[in-house]
Amino acid sequence: MRVPITWLRDYVQFDASPAELADRLTFSGLEIEEIDTIGVDCRGMVVGEVLSVGPHPDADDLQLCRLSAGRDTVQVVCGAHNFGPSDKVPLALPGSTLADGTLIRKGSIRGQASDGVLCAEDELGLSDDHSGLLLLPRDIPAGTPLAEILGSPEPVLVIEVTPNRPDCLSMIGIAREVAALYGKKLKLPGIAYPRGKKPIAEMAKVEVKDPALCPRYTARAILGATVDHGPLWMRLRLLQAGIRAINNIVDITNYVLLECGQPLHAFDRRFLSDNTIIVRRAKKNDKMSTLDDLERALSPEMLVIADSNKPVALAGVMGGAGSEIRDDTTEVLLESACFNPTNIRRTSATLGLSTESSYRFERGLDPNLADWGSKRATSLLIELAGATAAAGSIDVYAGKPRKKTITCRFSNVRDLLGVELADSRIRSILKSLELQVTPGKTKDSCSVSIPTFRLDLEIEADLIEEIARIHGLDNLPLHAPRGLLVPGADDSPVRAVYSCKSMLAGLGLTEIMNYSLVSERILDLFDARAAATRIVLPNPISMDQSVLRPSLIPQMVSSLGHNLSRQIDEAALFEMGRVYRKTKAGKLEEAEHLAIGLMGNIGRSPLDKRRALTPEDSFLWLKGMLCSLCTRLGIGNPVLEQADLSWAEPGTAVKIAISDSAKPVEVGFAGLLSKAIGKEWRMNQPVALLEVDVLPLVKHVFDVPAARMLPIYPSIQRDMAIIVPKLTKNEEVMTIIKKNSPLELTAVAPFDIYEHEGIGAGKKSLAYAFTYRAPDHTLTDEEANRLHSVIRDKVAGELDAEVRER
Repeated sequence: MRVPITWLRDYVQFDASPAELADRLTFSGLEIEEIDTIGVDCRGMVVGEVLSVGPHPDADDLQLCRLSAGRDTVQVVCGAHNFGPSDKVPLALPGSTLADGTLIRKGSIRGQASDGVLCAEDELGLSDDHSGLLLLPRDIPAGTPLAEILGSPEPVLVIEVTPNRPDCLSMIGIAREVAALYGKKLKLPGIAYPRGKKPIAEMAKVEVKDPALCPRYTARAILGATVDHGPLWMRLRLLQAGIRAINNIVDITNYVLLECGQPLHAFDRRFLSDNTIIVRRAKKNDKMSTLDDLERALSPEMLVIADSNKPVALAGVMGGAGSEIRDDTTEVLLESACFNPTNIRRTSATLGLSTESSYRFERGLDPNLADWGSKRATSLLIELAGATAAAGSIDVYAGKPRKKTITCRFSNVRDLLGVELADSRIRSILKSLELQVTPGKTKDSCSVSIPTFRLDLEIEADLIEEIARIHGLDNLPLHAPRGLLVPGADDSPVRAVYSCKSMLAGLGLTEIMNYSLVSERILDLFDARAAATRIVLPNPISMDQSVLRPSLIPQMVSSLGHNLSRQIDEAALFEMGRVYRKTKAGKLEEAEHLAIGLMGNIGRSPLDKRRALTPEDSFLWLKGMLCSLCTRLGIGNPVLEQADLSWAEPGTAVKIAISDSAKPVEVGFAGLLSKAIGKEWRMNQPVALLEVDVLPLVKHVFDVPAARMLPIYPSIQRDMAIIVPKLTKNEEVMTIIKKNSPLELTAVAPFDIYEHEGIGAGKKSLAYAFTYRAPDHTLTDEEANRLHSVIRDKVAGELDAEVRER
């Protein structure tokens, strides 16, 4: 939005310089990109009256002109052809300087004297147009200093307006902000005009076939208009705002667009079949040529303005060629409407056509502005085009917007902003923004009625933001960040989770994060039987995100598969996140879970990675990570018990329990991914997966272990190998050893599993290493043997095992 300062002062009076105003607007939330300057220092330039124009004797594309510069007559060689005798044009005399810095001197062009330059818009710094001279009103006396006509160079604020503030895409919208900032009164232009006698019903008909896309459409008929150049002051303002002047009628519609933000379109009434306007969707295979002389194919999703035969304009985007204003136009049908923002945005994007009108409609317009803008343009057409207006107007208004009221609590304003603003100051700021303020239900509040031009104000926080803007964002105090200590609050679970994440990263795992919503299809793939425990959203945005995840495993496998599809065949990932389920009683539960996924030869050294990966390798790497994590968390080795999981390969799944006091507590499960499920992601190698409840794991993470004296007496090692049935588990042996272990037994660990037909069919050998140490003396071999024999006999007796001495 380009805002010429002089034009802005028509609506609000202020004393600040352009730089000061830009600074104030910036701290109120409007970003000022730059302060541009339009125009040049016109010293040495005058209004010249063209006395005669003739061809240059030695150049076909040049003209030889004689002009009156007031007291003197000068000759100028000129290349423009858009003027003739009696026209008034800008004349730069020798000694003056053009916008590009060129110093004018007397000279000769192709043998003819040239005592100056006749100026186009670009040479005066008004625009980049060099197609012809700037034509001045003919009633200006020749020799008048050009500075008296064009004024001094005009400062123009270039404002980047955010999408939520379409009301600021106009001079009046910016003026409203300035008035609020400086405590001034906003002055609006008059819109009254004399009504003609001929009723508009005899001149036009309007039918809106899609009110959802066009909630309001107004039309006024203008009679007896004369098409000519627009007044110089209007043309200059349009140029300063970045819009090319065309003729008085089109210039007025553009002027009102910039003034109040309401796009308008003027039709030549002669070219509207049956004097009818129909607002409808485009028909299949509809085509039309727009004002840029391009034929465009339309689709039924696009809204058009049509007459009884054909489309005559793209609604809210651009008018059509054929019904535009021409030099001989006398009767105008003036359109002022409100269109659906989404539809206009889609049409503009589809056609690659963005205009000043579409830019505003895309952001949403006040439907009540349509009639005001139409009246304003009509009054200017009567004043500047010698027209009259038909009696009345056509106004198809499908439904007025609902009145919106928001309660503003004064204490909330002070608490959120950290500023002690008086209640009266808060009311004053809101009123300065043209918001209607009435007493609230309590003394600490007021009720604020939101005008239709403020589409962005929805909740109390929006009002507080407005108060902050006008008070000045630079006036808000800076407070150092502070934490609030809540008596009895315990954040140890949160700190424990972060500590656990650090440990997992230290084990070489990479953290991933997934959405809490998944599709039913992927859940059915892993466990279709658990559908009753799922929490399904009643109105999901997408079927791929329709269920709150009951487990982290499906998304972990999906993440591993995603990596594999991009040639990453080794990955060690973990995720901590919430899972959700519904109990049989219908109660909703959630818990923090940890999932680990291993894929590829992640546990081998580089020199050993070519060896084929076995399921045992993957499972043992996963188990090793779990045991390392449990050790670091201070809960000892977990207890694994064979289980049956729907997503795991048969015989590879286990339940995981940890020792908590006397009884192990089940916390999760682990296993190797089923080959059938793996095919969904083309996984041909073993994938090890684990999921556990986090809170039991981190329960003792901050426990401080008791210090123990370092041993001062040497230890003695003993080994034991036993032959047991093949299905005997290590846990069974370790349970018997721990139950019968003396004080001197400080460590025991399995170190070998051996199977061979030499030890018998259905048998295996398990070997264990024992460490004995006495706390008060050096053990003798006899003492160690006696202690070891007790354990050996207990294991052999309870398991019916054969002991192999080593």
